[in-house]
Amino acid sequence: MTQNPNNRTDSSEKLDLFLKKVAVLKDMILMGNKVYTKKHIKKMASVLLQAKVTIVKPAVLAGEIFSLEIEIANFGRMPATLHGIEEILPCCGMELMTTPEKCHLESSYLDLNGRVLEPSMTEKLRLTVRALEKGTYAIAPRIVYMVGVGVQKIVDLKPATIEVREVVLPGRVSTGYRGLDNLLFGGIPEKYAVALTSVSCDETKLLINRFLEKGAREGETTLLITVETTRWEKLAEEFPNFNLFICNPQAETMMEALPNVVKIRGAENLTDINISLVSALRKLGAPNGKPRRICIEILSDILLQHRAVQTRRWLIGLTAELKSRGFTTLAVMNPHMHPAEEVQAVLDLFDGEIEVYEKKDQKFLRIKKMYEQDYIGNELPLRKNTLSTTGTARRLRYHNY
Repeated sequence: MTQNPNNRTDSSEKLDLFLKKVAVLKDMILMGNKVYTKKHIKKMASVLLQAKVTIVKPAVLAGEIFSLEIEIANFGRMPATLHGIEEILPCCGMELMTTPEKCHLESSYLDLNGRVLEPSMTEKLRLTVRALEKGTYAIAPRIVYMVGVGVQKIVDLKPATIEVREVVLPGRVSTGYRGLDNLLFGGIPEKYAVALTSVSCDETKLLINRFLEKGAREGETTLLITVETTRWEKLAEEFPNFNLFICNPQAETMMEALPNVVKIRGAENLTDINISLVSALRKLGAPNGKPRRICIEILSDILLQHRAVQTRRWLIGLTAELKSRGFTTLAVMNPHMHPAEEVQAVLDLFDGEIEVYEKKDQKFLRIKKMYEQDYIGNELPLRKNTLSTTGTARRLRYHNY
């Protein structure tokens, strides 16, 4: 069977046309229903990293913890090396609580440790953040990544906005520490008796300093029952509204006599303590409209000396007297010094409990109870540099944390 010469001519022409088209398309590539030059594709591959930031709750309370998610997708044809995230949070008003695995925070820069994002892959980074101060904040991180060798790129994310509201309820007595006040919606409820349970640590002493200095500087009647002397000498000298009761046999020789300083021989005789307190309370007269506050720093000493039954009896009478005279009470106890049943017998008498505890070499605070009151139950990290104040109480100075 012979082939028509015309057919051979048509086939030759079609093949020649096809080869010409292939020659034209050799530097091109098909993506979807569009054709791009390979040069254009290379350009696209270096810029096809996209990211977005998502906040689950558009509004939170000061002191509250919320979740933040950053999603990074690689739509290019080349892998990208993620170096880090700049401006992960606003410069103030918020703090990062947890970071993704194998990442670490340096100021406002989150180091992603060079993780590689392959083409068509997505990386989701979940973080928890604490809102510290009220305001409206725009969270607009910048992704820093590398494409190829030595080509650094930055992706600016569309800002996500969050509103932080500060709730200060009426009838609150400030603790002097904003982080704790935020959890309590302004402070300890007025006329409440609250136990501060804590391991022995500097952070707790600094919290007590804040509580007492706040009252003294605000002109409030402020009382402290303690075994220490020199730590509070300057505060007593500067503020006549600060009344110091020292339960220490050496108090006479360790501190000079002042009108607002009462020296008691020790914590052994509860009657002596009661007489001194009642005498001082009577001199104060009726409340002048300002809050009154007292810190009982000798609760563990009392419990060691007198055990649970007598300590309970003493506390029941004392807290009732203090409430009737308008006092908000903060009593400090180290629960590790006592049997568990004695600790619970004492804590049961208080309206509220604030706990300071240690976790992974870091001190934290949380509110365990506050009878018939609203509060935020999140844990609060304690740091010496933020707790330290420039007040007059004599204490150690802390630097470079």
